Amino acid sequence: MTLRIRDCRRCGRAVGKPDRDLCARCHWAASHAPVTHRCPGCGADRVLQPDTDRCVRCSRTCRICDAPVLFVARDLCKECLRRQRRDADRAECPRCGKRRDLRSDTGYCGPCSHPGRPPNPDTACVDCGRVTRLTGAGRCRPCWERSPHRITVRAANLAETLDDPPSWLGGFAAYLVGRHHPSRACAMLTRLGKHLTDDAPVHPQALLDAVAADVPLARALEDFLTASKLALPPDREERRAAARRQSRIDAVPAPLRPAVIGFAEHLVAGRDRARRTGTHPRGHATLEARLTALRDFTEFLTTRRGKTDWAVVDVGDIEAFLHAHPRRRSFYLTGLRQFCRYALRRRLMLINPTAGVQAPQTMAFRGPTLPVDRQRELFRRWSTDPHVHPHEAFVGLAALLHGATTQDLQHLADDDIDHDQHRIRLGRRPHPTPLDPWTWTALQRCLQHRRNLGSSNSHVLITMQTKATRTAASDSYVKHTLRAVGIQPRILRSTRLVDLVGTVDAKLVAAAYGMRNEAVIAYLSDHVDTARLPNP
Repeated sequence: MTLRIRDCRRCGRAVGKPDRDLCARCHWAASHAPVTHRCPGCGADRVLQPDTDRCVRCSRTCRICDAPVLFVARDLCKECLRRQRRDADRAECPRCGKRRDLRSDTGYCGPCSHPGRPPNPDTACVDCGRVTRLTGAGRCRPCWERSPHRITVRAANLAETLDDPPSWLGGFAAYLVGRHHPSRACAMLTRLGKHLTDDAPVHPQALLDAVAADVPLARALEDFLTASKLALPPDREERRAAARRQSRIDAVPAPLRPAVIGFAEHLVAGRDRARRTGTHPRGHATLEARLTALRDFTEFLTTRRGKTDWAVVDVGDIEAFLHAHPRRRSFYLTGLRQFCRYALRRRLMLINPTAGVQAPQTMAFRGPTLPVDRQRELFRRWSTDPHVHPHEAFVGLAALLHGATTQDLQHLADDDIDHDQHRIRLGRRPHPTPLDPWTWTALQRCLQHRRNLGSSNSHVLITMQTKATRTAASDSYVKHTLRAVGIQPRILRSTRLVDLVGTVDAKLVAAAYGMRNEAVIAYLSDHVDTARLPNP
């Protein structure tokens, strides 16, 4: 009988030797256990086979694809065995010569049993006259892909599949002809059919909201429906402006945010009221500037002044905030004055802390201008270099020589061009502007560029996005046309105005450019003609 000294750490039996922690049975098993190593195939610690240096499971591989085989009596993996059994039931087709499943009734494979319609015979295409296999409507494949006949056929087929097709579907198909490639137009009609079938909007205005995510279709459909007076343009600018205002409101600290929300609603209500009454409403940029001033001021109040209530704001807080931003003093003070008047009427503040605060500033023009050498360099580039883009040359010359604004060039259309007198009508100028030969040549290049794109848009400056619509190019596109030379059109316009105001009567410049006298005087400030000074 074994005298128990301790329990075996494996099985719990009695251990009789003081220098062991295993019983006799576990000790024998541990001493005679096989040597294991890490298998290179599966990564487990197993006994490796001497012929393959892998474990037993990894040593059994498929004789075709060398994949592991799970069963001992097999030399093929599951996929190869299934493929072998499938190929065993196949035979060579007498017609095509391929190994396939033969049909019992015909003795041929499936494709050979039903060969289908024979191919079209070679015939002359009705468009190009080439003798080849035709695709549809008597046309070869290249002519069929660019044929506008596809658009009308696709619209007719779509109208037949709908229970209640809209009456404007045929007009929309005619609108797509000549503006979009037939393949692109047919894809638009297909996506439009899905919206008409799934969403089933009963009104064109609701359809515009349903296809808003599909930008190409939404742009084409919006342009057609608004031109046909079937729907109103969606208020994308209003939505974007509301999102920008909301982002500024969200940045205001929470204790001060309710008053800012009410002030934003007050600004929007005033803008709508001015639009209804016919007065000049504030623009989106003005409203965003007011909220920007409040956002920065509230952050200054909470972080540096430690105030979270509008009632405790005093003149010192306003002065400290404006002193911290000296370059934007006038910008911030305008917004804070308007808010303080609003807060005082709503009993949010006890006093108006901006009543005695001033922001003196000069009305002189302080923007950048170009030296004469740089103007000559740009003029030579835009008047002699044929590799310059037509839009860059025309925008540069119109701004440098004629003081055209970005908005004037953005909305310039065919109706504003007088081809006989070589004149154009720019914006709100009271009289047409005669063009010099170089600017007129750049304008003709822009019109030729539009014809090369095959666009029916009446605007002079068009892009790849606006060539198939009636809308004008974006304001940012006109500004970025001069990106190659690293300047903006407003700098060229300012350079021209500074030169004209300094050499010509300011009132004549204001009358010619349709500007107010106060705006022109800003370019004349800080300029003294020494010939008009009294002699010493």
